[in-house]
Amino acid sequence: MKNVAVIAEYNPFHRGHQAQLERIEGLLPGAGRLVVMGGDFLQRGEPALVDKYRRAQMALAGGADLVLELPPAYATASAEGFARGAVGMIQAAGCAQVLAFGAEDPDLEKLSDLAQALESAQQDPCLPELMKAGYSYPGALAAAADRIFPGAADLLARPNNMLAVEYIKAIRWLDAPLEPLALPRHGADHNEAVLSTAQAPSGLALRRALQAGASPGELADYLPPESIKQLEYAIFPEDLSPLIAARLLEAEKAGEAAFQAGADHSRDLVNRLREQSPYLQDFPGLAEAVSTRSLTRARVRRYLLHLLLGISREDQQAPPRSLKILGLKTASFLPGELKKQASLPLITKAADADPALLTPYALAHHLYAQLVYFKSGLRLPDEYHQSPRLV
Repeated sequence: MKNVAVIAEYNPFHRGHQAQLERIEGLLPGAGRLVVMGGDFLQRGEPALVDKYRRAQMALAGGADLVLELPPAYATASAEGFARGAVGMIQAAGCAQVLAFGAEDPDLEKLSDLAQALESAQQDPCLPELMKAGYSYPGALAAAADRIFPGAADLLARPNNMLAVEYIKAIRWLDAPLEPLALPRHGADHNEAVLSTAQAPSGLALRRALQAGASPGELADYLPPESIKQLEYAIFPEDLSPLIAARLLEAEKAGEAAFQAGADHSRDLVNRLREQSPYLQDFPGLAEAVSTRSLTRARVRRYLLHLLLGISREDQQAPPRSLKILGLKTASFLPGELKKQASLPLITKAADADPALLTPYALAHHLYAQLVYFKSGLRLPDEYHQSPRLV
C-alpha cells in the first residue's frame, strides 16, 4: 500500500482542504496521509492566522494521520525553496510514496513538460536581459519558459500550477522516490478574496472575512467544526509591524552588513527599503512601498521576515536536519512507519531534543507567541513546553 504526502499551510484548514484529503482517501483507500505544514510564519512572508499546533489539530480532525513542521527557513522561502525543502522533508521521512497536490490544470503530463521547460529557462541567457527590462525573477522565468513551451506563462500565472511544477522539479532534483499525483483544485481560486456560498473559499477570503470582523462561527459554511474551535484568536500581517520596525532600527544601528544578512536580499531591495521611512509604516504598507515590478511584494515581505527571524540564504540552501512532529493520530500506523523509516532525528518532546536542532523552530514560535500575547493577551506555551497534538 502506498502512503500519501501533502504539503500545506492550512491557513486556516477549510472545507476545500478537507475535500482534498477525502479525495485522496477515495483514490487510495487505507493509505496513510502525511502532511508537511508550514509553521508559525508562512510562504507569502506573513504570520499564520493561528499557531502551528492549532492548525495541526485542524488537519488531524480533517483527515491527516501525521503532521510534520516545515522548518521556518523553507516555510518562508520562494516557491522553489519552499517546494525543495518540503520534498526533502518527505524524502527524509521515508513513509510516503506519493506526493499529492492541487493544481488549476491537473494534467500531470503537461505539468511535467512545464517543469522541464522551467528548468531549461533557468539556464536561458535571455534571463538577465528580461530582468534588466523590469521583470521580476519569476516573471522573467515564466517569459523565458514561454519561448520553450508556448502557454507556459499563462499556466504559471496560476499559483497552484506554479507550486505543482516546483514540486515536480524538486522530486527530480532530489531524486526522491515519490510519485506525483495532481488533483484538481477544489473551490475558489487561490487568490479569490471574496467568499461565495457556491464553492469552497480560498484561505485569503476567509482571512479577509475574519479581519473584517466576522466571527469563526459565522463562517461555519466554510470551516469544519474543529477549525472553528481552534480559531481562538487571529493574527494578521499588520500585527507584525512593531517587531519589524524594531528589527529595522537594530539593523540600521548595526550597519549595512546587517541588512545583507536576510535571505532574499538584493542591493536594490535594501536601498529602496532604507530610502523609505520604514518606522512610520505598518508591515504591509512598507512592503507595498518598497515593491516594484521587479521586486514583488511577497519577496519584500519574505526578506523582512527573514531579517526578523535571522534566516540566511545559507539556511534555505541547507538540507533538512530534523523532522519535527506537530501532531498525530494515535490509532494510525503512519507514526510507527515514520519511526522505522526516518533518516533524520525525530523531534517529539521538545524538552528532550538536541537544542541545536530545536532552536530555529523555537525562535520562530517565541516571536509568534509574542504576537499572540500582544494581540489577545493569550499566553502560548513556549516550544520547550509543547507536545505534539494527539487525536
